[in-house]
Amino acid sequence: MEGATETQAVVGTLSEHYVRATRALADGRSLGVSLEFDVARAEFTALWEVVYSEVKDRPQDAQAASQGLITELPRLTALTLAMARCNAVVVFRDFKRLLEFLTGKTEGLPGYAATSAVPHALAGFLYMSASLAALHFEAWDVLRELLGAKFEYSYRSGRPLFSHGFDHPYFFHSEAFGRDATRMHDLFRQLLMNSPDIVQATGLAGEDLLNTYVQAQLLMCFKAAQLCERGEDVRIWPDFSRFNGGRIAALFDRVHEDPGFAVGLCKSFDESPQEFLTNINPRLAFISSHFWTPGRYFFESLTSWEPAR
Repeated sequence: MEGATETQAVVGTLSEHYVRATRALADGRSLGVSLEFDVARAEFTALWEVVYSEVKDRPQDAQAASQGLITELPRLTALTLAMARCNAVVVFRDFKRLLEFLTGKTEGLPGYAATSAVPHALAGFLYMSASLAALHFEAWDVLRELLGAKFEYSYRSGRPLFSHGFDHPYFFHSEAFGRDATRMHDLFRQLLMNSPDIVQATGLAGEDLLNTYVQAQLLMCFKAAQLCERGEDVRIWPDFSRFNGGRIAALFDRVHEDPGFAVGLCKSFDESPQEFLTNINPRLAFISSHFWTPGRYFFESLTSWEPAR
């Protein structure tokens, strides 16, 4: 992608943007961070015009272009992580508008669906990064918004549609990846683990990052199960099945053993910790029986959970 080096030099590093945004939010200067989101949209627009002109006739380059957008626009990731680090629900509206802006820029583009959908992976990466960071930093107000908010988009008609982030047809199922959620999540994990700036900002690396990533996916699936219990039509997407038993049992154990953690996490479900714990096994059963095909469901030995003591 020509022009990427110049763009990178203009926007600065992820660490620089992250430090500046977290300090501003900690000092109560949320308006300045909101304006940073405006700058981020402008930076995306400029780079996307270049990228699209280069790959619009080369669908085979769509995945590489998706990764390039994520890595070459560090301000977007920095603002996302800063929002979670500070539990800054005050700027969640700006974050939500950013993701809606990213997907809106792909509507009506001519040519291959794979290349026009390249920004979908960027939107999905930001949503997943926000969710992972909110869980890690115990940013319960932000996590509640992430699991509860519906994001606006349109699909070939201009008619507005709305989906929860975890059920969004673009965030984890971009045409750029053949709508393969597993490949998208593999890329997201790779980028999170291999960026020194992200590792430094989150304090998550290696197994700790993988544990938190899978736990965040589990919470998305539990939210989907809860909404289905209430009569809403949401789906359990394929990659959300990859719940290594040990990784998610640790989350349940902490809800059971840490009252403060439990109360905060359960805000996203409008449940008491006892209600959440009581619903664990029924929701695990629901996920396994309502798993969205054609993906393969496996739980790696975890079929139910009971407290260790």
